[in-house]
Amino acid sequence: MKKPGPRQRWLILGALLLGTVAAAAFVDDDPVASEPTERLTRRKIPANIGTKADTVSLAQQQPDPEAAQVADTGNTEQAAETIDPFRSKSWYVAPPPPPPPEPVAPPLPFRYLGQLVEDGQTLVFIDHQGRNLTIKVGDQIDGRYAVEAVDGGKVVFVYLPLKQQQTLPIGAA
Repeated sequence: MKKPGPRQRWLILGALLLGTVAAAAFVDDDPVASEPTERLTRRKIPANIGTKADTVSLAQQQPDPEAAQVADTGNTEQAAETIDPFRSKSWYVAPPPPPPPEPVAPPLPFRYLGQLVEDGQTLVFIDHQGRNLTIKVGDQIDGRYAVEAVDGGKVVFVYLPLKQQQTLPIGAA
């Protein structure tokens, strides 16, 4: 192939220059101000959103004043700050929290004082919050404890709110 001469190169460059000047003359520099343009901006998603229950549909979201300001001013630099294409993404989903432990009856608030066997029935003397009580099988104490059994050197109480048995040692039978 033949190499173009200097005259031919100048003609090609001149034609390209004229084409560029003509194109610049036909382009309108002022945008039409009568039609408002609406820009769509993306908002950052908060880091604490991780489950479907936390997400909100677009119709329920409140407008972001910062995004509205960016749209009004036409500042593309600020809009570019809200989108980070290089942010790290983790697909780790935390396991559900363990179930709460089963409720346990509080320790017995009773202190053994003594016992009396009368007519084949055993009466037990206990101290409950500074009060001396005499209890037997079937009694209820403060609506929270019921005496279920008195035998074998122990008193069996039932903690009524949880229906749990607890024992109080009372010595030899």
